Amino acid sequence: MLPEDNILFKGIEQSDCRRMISCFNADIKKFKSGNRIMDYSDNPDKLGIILSGTAVMVRYDINGVRSIMESLGEQSIFGVYFTFTASQRSGIEIIAENACEVMFVRRSEITKRCENACQCHSRVVENLLELMSEKAVSLNERIEVLSQRSIEDKLISCLSIIEEKTPKGKAPQIPFSTTALSDYLCVNRSALQREITRLKKEGILTISKRKFKLYRYPDQND
Repeated sequence: MLPEDNILFKGIEQSDCRRMISCFNADIKKFKSGNRIMDYSDNPDKLGIILSGTAVMVRYDINGVRSIMESLGEQSIFGVYFTFTASQRSGIEIIAENACEVMFVRRSEITKRCENACQCHSRVVENLLELMSEKAVSLNERIEVLSQRSIEDKLISCLSIIEEKTPKGKAPQIPFSTTALSDYLCVNRSALQREITRLKKEGILTISKRKFKLYRYPDQND
């Protein structure tokens, strides 16, 4: 994906996008799998947009326990501006799951007053606000998943959300490995694997690699 094709510049002509990328002093970098893309504590003003590849947002609490906050694919945007947390007691990092290309830009460059009061600059700000709204929805979905009391309910809730967001005609796909999924759900990996195995035996869930299908919910009667 070209830098000017990303969601921050939606609705803006490519020629204007290239000019604005230069105006914003955007920086494009490549990362290998496992590389740390950004540490939020060091970059409070920086936003990142994934142009290719996938990454995860990882949180470490005061005891060093790791949780995966979000899966980030192509077109995903990240930064302190999008975390909705004021806590200084935990560290948040973006880690590349595979080879990634990321465009960085400072929030202050986007939100500063444009000397020319150009329409395309205003559109970028509107896009930024829209992205914040989408992040708020994503946060609510995560709260919904974590508020479930059992591992089974957390898993079913998570998979149901993924299924609902998958375009028709495509098989829904878990964006994590089993280990990463357990970190995302904040549960023990072995316990999660046992629940997955049980649901598969009961005919509720099938999984092939990361693609899955839910046949019915556990609380539904035949």
